[in-house]
Amino acid sequence: MASSKARSRNTSARQARSAGSRPAARTSAQKPQAQAQKPAAAKAQGQPQAAKTQESGAPGATAQSSRAKRQAAAAAVVPEPAPSSVPPLWFQLVTLLLAVLGLATSAYETYAHFSGSNHLAGCPIGKGTFNCFAVITSPQSMVFGVFPVAVLGLIFYVVVTALMTPWAWRLQRREVGLLRLAAMITGMGFAMYLIYAEVVQIGQICEYCTGVHIITFLLFCFTVVAAALWGLGQPAKAAKAA
Repeated sequence: MASSKARSRNTSARQARSAGSRPAARTSAQKPQAQAQKPAAAKAQGQPQAAKTQESGAPGATAQSSRAKRQAAAAAVVPEPAPSSVPPLWFQLVTLLLAVLGLATSAYETYAHFSGSNHLAGCPIGKGTFNCFAVITSPQSMVFGVFPVAVLGLIFYVVVTALMTPWAWRLQRREVGLLRLAAMITGMGFAMYLIYAEVVQIGQICEYCTGVHIITFLLFCFTVVAAALWGLGQPAKAAKAA
C-alpha cells in the first residue's frame, strides 16, 4: 500500500512538471516569431514615412528646376550695350586735324618772328588793314615786353594737339577732360585779348593770327560739346577699377 501511494505521488509530480514546462516552451518558441515580426512592422511603418519624405522633397526639386530655368533664361538674354562715353572717331579726327593746323600756323609765326622777315606768305605789304609783319613785330606781340606771343601760341598748340589725339579722347580720364576744357577756355580768352589788340591797339590784322583764332574757337566749341554729350571722363580710381 505504501509503495503504491509513493508511485502515484511521483507520477503526479512528473505530470505537473511536464505541464509547467510546456507553456515555457511555447513562450520560448513565440519569442523568435515576435522578434521576426518586429522588423517587418518597422519596415511597414518606414514605407509611409519614406513616401512622405519623397512627397515633401518633390516641391524642393521643382523649385530648384524652375530656378535653374530662370537662370538659363537670364543668361540667354543678351544685355544691351552701354552708351559710349567717348566721342565718335570722326569727331576725334576732326579735332586732331584742327589742332595740327593750329600747331603748324603757330610754328610758322614763331619762325617769322625770330627770323625778322618782313613778308609772310600770302600777307600783303603796306599800310592796309591786313599786315602780318606789323602785327607780329608790334609791342603787343611781346608779353610784358619779354616773352613772344608766337612762342606762347606754339606751346599752347603742342599741348592741345596731344589732348586732341584719339588716344587722349579714349583714355576717359577726368583729369585729361578737365585739362582739355581748361586749356581751351584759357586759349579762347587769350585769343579774345589778341583780337582786341589787333583791332583797337595796333589797327591792323594778321591773317595767320586770325586763322589761329578761328581754329581756337572751333576747338573750344568741340570741347564744350564733347563735355556736354559724353562727359569729362572718370576719376583715376574708378578708371583703374573698371
